[in-house]
Amino acid sequence: MNRIALGLLLLSLPAFAQHTAPGQDAQYVPPHPHHHWTIDLASALVPWCRSEAEARYVALGMTPYQWRARYHDKGNALFVDGRLRVDGDDIDVRCRIARGAREEYAVIEIDDPRVQSLGQRGP
Repeated sequence: MNRIALGLLLLSLPAFAQHTAPGQDAQYVPPHPHHHWTIDLASALVPWCRSEAEARYVALGMTPYQWRARYHDKGNALFVDGRLRVDGDDIDVRCRIARGAREEYAVIEIDDPRVQSLGQRGP
């Protein structure tokens, strides 16, 4: 019986490794290409928003830092209002998605003409 319990515990460790302890920043873990991840809480949109914003600057050879964000929901819509520091400038970042939608339907808007050439995700 103890071997079975130990085996189940060892199998569950990878699932726990993706979660963070209270007070730590959540890290966005990109999904497997065949999985469809949904976002049900505004707080779950925050790491996605940060990762997407940082990726656009890294693609331009720039180093983003000092991410901070607030999140809220309104009805069935989830929102993140974030700010990223890049080259000494504070850049506003906004993300939104419908509650329960797959992450590929999330929208990101970045108020910086330098990333406009990369295009915004969403309408």
